[in-house]
Amino acid sequence: MEIVNSKYYEGYEGEGEMQFIRHFSNGDKFILRIWDGYFDQIMGLIEPEESGWTGLAYYYNVEEPWWEEPWRIPDIDIVLEQLQNIKTDSLNEDTNELLKEICNMLLSSKEFNEDVWIADE
Repeated sequence: MEIVNSKYYEGYEGEGEMQFIRHFSNGDKFILRIWDGYFDQIMGLIEPEESGWTGLAYYYNVEEPWWEEPWRIPDIDIVLEQLQNIKTDSLNEDTNELLKEICNMLLSSKEFNEDVWIADE
């Protein structure tokens, strides 16, 4: 069964779309559809570390076009830490809410040892 949340893509139909896809251990999927503008805003707030880009920010900033195929997040811990460290004062309400939703998805996936994939649709 697929559960789809399109809240963060509504009103942007026909524009770029990113999907965070959580694969539950029972075979079900949860798909979070988002406008890629929200995704770009969030990714633009992740700063490189002293050694350079790491985690999701590495792939976003260095490995384009990393999204041509659905891409499994290899280390949820690093991505979660990056997202939780974002200073949200420059985000609008919708983007801030989306960031929290993504973090909650990653936390739950980590807790149950489940994979999360990102796809560009």
